[in-house]
Amino acid sequence: MCSSPKSSGSRRPRSASSKSLAESFSSEQRAHFTQVANQAEQRRAQRLATNKRWKQAQADKANTLEIHKTSEQSKSLFAWVSQVFAH
Repeated sequence: MCSSPKSSGSRRPRSASSKSLAESFSSEQRAHFTQVANQAEQRRAQRLATNKRWKQAQADKANTLEIHKTSEQSKSLFAWVSQVFAH
């Protein structure tokens, strides 16, 4: 009994059923939309493939550097041991 009165304007009137985006397009607009969407999908696939190749190249480069570094260390260790026992 002590509650405040509610405004009748707070309710929203029922709206018409919403249509999908494509329903409001003409056939030419749908064709253009489809073409643009397909081109975007192709660019996305190309970008992902390029990123994958780049990451693989970076990983290969890092592995090559690590192998080269460890082979140099083993060579220098061998050279040091050879020098120690040569004298």
